[in-house]
Amino acid sequence: MIRLGALMLATLAGLFLALSIWGDGNPRAERRPAADPQPAAQDPGTAPVPVPEQPTPVVVQAEDQTPQQVQRFPGPALRPSPEYGDRTPAPAPAAGDGPVLYVTGDRVNVRAGPSTGDRVVTSLRRGAAVAALEPTGAEWVNIRDAEGRSGYVASRFLSATAP
Repeated sequence: MIRLGALMLATLAGLFLALSIWGDGNPRAERRPAADPQPAAQDPGTAPVPVPEQPTPVVVQAEDQTPQQVQRFPGPALRPSPEYGDRTPAPAPAAGDGPVLYVTGDRVNVRAGPSTGDRVVTSLRRGAAVAALEPTGAEWVNIRDAEGRSGYVASRFLSATAP
């Protein structure tokens, strides 16, 4: 263990010595160009040596540097999804269809038949008014919504009073 420590110490000392001899000093120091050179003292009979002028950097405006943003994939205008697009309740179904019932679940599926195994026709949000096409005493009620779509909804999600 002592040999390992001595070897590490000798390696670090050698590295330090090599860098101090052949290194360029502090690599993090800011490197600045030398100040304007002073002309050497000249003899009174000689012409002065002209000092070359440094070119002034060109300033480019930000508007010229930033490329114009182009919509790459133009398409139709965006529309809100049906469940969030219109927060106003749907109009009540036409009179004469049957008693008006209201959906009490947050989102209730309207199915093609009176079973959860039947396909979903649409879904209704809480408070949507529907017309019952058949008696409301069964487990499933045949309904028609305000847009004219008909299907079956479980009676536990329907109420005669608006939520």
